[in-house]
Amino acid sequence: MRTALYTRTDTPLDPTPENKPMPARLPAGISPHQPSSWLSKEAATIALYHAFPIYNDEQRQILLGHGLIRLDFMPALLRQDSLHFTDSSSVALDLKPGEMLLASDLFSRLSFSARPDPDQMRFQSILSRTLLALFVLLVAASLLGFVVYNRLLVRPLGRLSQDIDAMQHGRFSPHPSRSQAMRIGELENIRRSLYDYQLQLRELHGSLEHQNREFHSQARQDALTGCHNRRAYEEDWENFRQELKTAPQGVAFLLFDCDRFKTINDTYGHAKGDRVLSIIADALVMALRANDRLYRLGGDEFATFLSRTTPAQAKQIAQRCQSLLEASSFTDLGISEPVGISIGIAFCAAEQLDQVDDLPKQADIAMYTAKQPGRTRIALYGEDTERASQTLVASRETSALFQALATPGMIELHYQSIHSLPGCKVGYYEALARIRYRDTLIMPDAFLPVVSSRRLETEFDLAVLHQVDADLSSGQVPEGIGVSINLSAQSISRPEIVSFLLELSRHNALHPLMLEITETSLITQMVEVRTYLDLLRTVNYRIAMDDFGTGYSPLRYLVDLPVDVVKFDISLVNKLGQDDRAGQVVADFARMMSDAGYVLVAEGVETEAVLHKVESLGIAHVQGYLLSMPVPLTELASALSTRDTDLTCSA
Repeated sequence: MRTALYTRTDTPLDPTPENKPMPARLPAGISPHQPSSWLSKEAATIALYHAFPIYNDEQRQILLGHGLIRLDFMPALLRQDSLHFTDSSSVALDLKPGEMLLASDLFSRLSFSARPDPDQMRFQSILSRTLLALFVLLVAASLLGFVVYNRLLVRPLGRLSQDIDAMQHGRFSPHPSRSQAMRIGELENIRRSLYDYQLQLRELHGSLEHQNREFHSQARQDALTGCHNRRAYEEDWENFRQELKTAPQGVAFLLFDCDRFKTINDTYGHAKGDRVLSIIADALVMALRANDRLYRLGGDEFATFLSRTTPAQAKQIAQRCQSLLEASSFTDLGISEPVGISIGIAFCAAEQLDQVDDLPKQADIAMYTAKQPGRTRIALYGEDTERASQTLVASRETSALFQALATPGMIELHYQSIHSLPGCKVGYYEALARIRYRDTLIMPDAFLPVVSSRRLETEFDLAVLHQVDADLSSGQVPEGIGVSINLSAQSISRPEIVSFLLELSRHNALHPLMLEITETSLITQMVEVRTYLDLLRTVNYRIAMDDFGTGYSPLRYLVDLPVDVVKFDISLVNKLGQDDRAGQVVADFARMMSDAGYVLVAEGVETEAVLHKVESLGIAHVQGYLLSMPVPLTELASALSTRDTDLTCSA
């Protein structure tokens, strides 16, 4: 060990040869007021240095210099008596020549190996022998227990398990032999009970499987025609679209629609109309390929989609469908006129499958193109529809309708008064829609066929309701005057229409509202329509059956729907002016309905004779050009003020 003293400038006080191994200066970074220790490798020796400050006063404020102690680290370390469990020959310090290592980082560079402990070795030997003896004892006890457990429980349960597995796979005997009986009576009883239960379960499973197949088939089968229904179509179409992602191929979508089916239904009745649909479905199924499916989407509309096909093949199949239908006989049903179908085809090539979702809509457009006069009743979207669609879109009514649906305010409501009898006092007004297009007023008989052909009933009715809301909110309709609104039967089953009607009911306090359901529309969702009408009646809507006597099933609608008011169509009202059997039937029918509690309205009264006849029958209200013409909203208040509310019908 060597020592040396250094001044405040870190230079040695006694630079004698004896102190030559000591550093000429203290290393940079040594704290002047804190002791510091470090190691340094010098030649083959690792030296440990410890520097400490030296002060001139007891308060340790005046620094005189530093003291430095040098020690050969490794010999001093190995001479320690506390290294009982360390192999001194394995002690090493990883330090490069000239490298300085702080004492705090010593253990990060120091490596050593532990020396075996004789006492620990003896303890481990005793512990190992003890554990081995315990293990042997445990194994012996386990073997003995296993033998007992195996004989008393495992073998019987194993046989029972085998029997259960055999039952699950149907490999069991209904009457197990006595030689196979188990020695334990309780287990044998369990096995026999399982056999009996398995027999009953097999019979029940067979019955359920049969019923499930029938239910699955019925849930996806149209009850009338026997072909697949809309649910099956939606499932199959979705699955087919997924298959196209892995197996691209040409796809054709065919849409079938019976021509003049409404006329057939009205003329010959629903029973024969249903029979016509069944014959059409049978002909279409026979014309399709073996693996193709026919779907009834609703009413007289059918569809199918063809995989791995071309436009020419799709047209050939469509022509075969028409040929087979033409060969079908309808004379047994008493139908003399021809029954035909219009077919719209949409095709998507294998390299254009990103457009496959557009096929149903394109086929619908093609089908309506096929219905146009002069067509062959088969149209392929793209080839046959381009010219026809340009002509259709270019028509004034079509352009006006689509523009009106997109532009608020183009639908203009005119109001025609409904008069109470007797006295002809104005009871309420019916809102009648017109379209204002380029300073021209388009009447309903011009644009309603476009609404029907394009199936825009819901969109159009919603636009009318928005205009009714705007008119009532404008304050131009005098308070206390009620308004009757026309809706199609298709719209009243749509939740968005009902939701808006509920919102519109806020006007009922000032303007009692009535809904006129067009009786000429076929109501297919009777339960939904009744539910919605009952809901609307709770917010004070009155329900009227419009155009009564010209539609599908008037008596059924009166029985099944919550109707308050019945509006006799002009065709029935005109018969009241005739002194013949038809006039008498209509008059008797009016009296019967009035006695049943319905409020009757006679539409289209245009002559004094019809007016007097209506009044004599006790009909509550009358409407027609004889009493008033429809007027715009801006003229409604003045028309009401100039009309004598005490005017008699005989005046």
